[in-house]
Amino acid sequence: MVAAEFGVFDASDPRRVVFSPTQVVPRKEGQRYGWMIELRGVKRSVSVREEYVLPGTAIEHRTDSAEGTKLVIPLDRRSQVSQRQLVPVDGRIFGEWEIGPQEPAGRRQLDVVVEGRIAASFEFEVR
Repeated sequence: MVAAEFGVFDASDPRRVVFSPTQVVPRKEGQRYGWMIELRGVKRSVSVREEYVLPGTAIEHRTDSAEGTKLVIPLDRRSQVSQRQLVPVDGRIFGEWEIGPQEPAGRRQLDVVVEGRIAASFEFEVR
């Protein structure tokens, strides 16, 4: 890997997509965001695994004790993993996500593993 950047994609011009580096993603349905990694020693295709950790709706687990009090443990993080083969274009690979209709605001972490090695770890915020 030579370089890695995280940012937003602007596809408002149908002739081209513009990538702008940032750590803040607007919480607007349809907003595209993701990463770009430049590789050294380009192959025909590479194995890419993404682990996306995001805030979720808080889930409470309640337990009654002998004294009648309750213990509340918030389970407020969840993750999503994807694995795929990507074909480098001009020595670069791209990963793209999109803000959905019920997407929660908050901090995120996205780890990208290329050919079994961590290529990049991005922390960003949706707001």
